[in-house]
Amino acid sequence: MRKGEIQLSWLLVGSLIASTGTSFVWPLTTIYVHDYLQQSLTTAGIVLCIESVVMIIGSYLGGYIYDRSNSHQWLLASIGLSMSSMFVLIFFNGWPAYPILLIINGFGGAVANTLINSLATSIKKYDSRYVFNMLYFTANVGVVLGTLLVGFIIDISIHYVFLVTFILFLLFFIIAKKYYSNPTKEAREQNQKKNNKATVKTGTRNIIIIALILLTYLAIQIGYSQWQSNLSVYMQSLGIAVRNYSLLWTLNGLLIVLGQPLVNYVDEHFNVNEYTKIYVGFLLFGLAFASLIFAKDYAHFILSMVVVTIGEVITFPTISSLVNKLSSVAEKGRFQGFVSMAASLGHAVGPLLGGVIIEMGSYEMLFSCMVILVVFSGSACVVLTGVRGKRQKN
Repeated sequence: MRKGEIQLSWLLVGSLIASTGTSFVWPLTTIYVHDYLQQSLTTAGIVLCIESVVMIIGSYLGGYIYDRSNSHQWLLASIGLSMSSMFVLIFFNGWPAYPILLIINGFGGAVANTLINSLATSIKKYDSRYVFNMLYFTANVGVVLGTLLVGFIIDISIHYVFLVTFILFLLFFIIAKKYYSNPTKEAREQNQKKNNKATVKTGTRNIIIIALILLTYLAIQIGYSQWQSNLSVYMQSLGIAVRNYSLLWTLNGLLIVLGQPLVNYVDEHFNVNEYTKIYVGFLLFGLAFASLIFAKDYAHFILSMVVVTIGEVITFPTISSLVNKLSSVAEKGRFQGFVSMAASLGHAVGPLLGGVIIEMGSYEMLFSCMVILVVFSGSACVVLTGVRGKRQKN
C-alpha cells in the first residue's frame, strides 16, 4: 500500500456505520413531521426539499475542499456537525428544532459523503470499479440494518433513535480520526506529474462525457425519487398497505446486498466495459419506469422494484468509478461532488415535479414522463459516448 493511502477496509467500515446511522433518520422524516409534530405533508415536503438543496451545496463544498487542501480536518468537522445535531435532537426534537437540526445533519453528511468518495479515488491497490462497488455494497448493508432496526427502536422512544444515531456517528468520527489519512493537494499533483499527465485540468471531451452521464443520472434520480415519495400514495390509492410498500425497500436492500458481490465477480473475471454497464443500466431504468404505467397490483410493483434494483446495482457505483477515471488527479473531488450533486438535485426536484404532473394529469402521465426523460437523456449519452465506450481500455 502506498504511503498515506487510506485502507479500503477502514473506508468500508466507516461507510457501513455512517449509512446505518443515516438510515435511522431519513425513513422517519415525513412520518415524524406529519404524525408526531402535527405538520402538513406539504410542510414535510418543503423540509425535504430544503435538505436536498443544502446537501447539493455540501456535496460541492466537499469536492472543493478535497481538491484544494488536506481534507482530513474538514472530514472530521463534517462528521462532528452531524454528530452534534443528533446529540441535540436527543433533547430538543420538537418544531422547529427538528427540521433545523435535520438540515444541519444533511449538510454535514453531504460534505462527508463526497469526501469519502473522493478518498476512494486515491486508493490504487484495487481497481476503482471494485472500490466503488464495495462502497456501494457496504452503504446498502447499512440501509438494510438501519431501516430494519429503526422500527423497533422508535416503538420504545424517539429519543433512542437519535441516541443510537449519535453513538454511530461518534464511532465513525473515531475511525475517521485514526485511519482516514489522505494525500495532500501537492502530493496528488506530484503523483500526476509522475504519471506523465501534462495538465491538472480534465480534458474537454472527458468533461462532455461526464456531463452526459450525469445528465442521465439526474433523470434517473428524478424518477427514482418517485419511489420514495409519490409512489407510496399511489399504492395506497390502489388498496396496497403501507407495510407492503415498506417491504419493497427491504427487498431493494436485500437484492443490492446479494447482487453486488455478483457484479464484483463479473467485473473481476470478465472485465466488462464500464460504458456498456451504464448503457444496460439506463435501459433497465427505462423499462422499470415504463412497467409502472401498467402496474395496478402488488406483484407488478415487486417486478418493477426488482428491475429498478438490478439497474441500480449495475449503474450507480459504475458511474462513480467511470467519473473517477475520466477526471484528472487534481479534480477528483470536484467531479465526485458533481455525482453527489446530481443525486441530491434529483431528490430535491423529483417529488415536487412529480406532484405537479400528477395534479395536472395522472400517475400514468408521471410514469410516462419519467420514461421519456430517461430514454431521451440516455439515448443522447449512448450516441455521443458510444465510440469512446468501444475504445475504452480497462
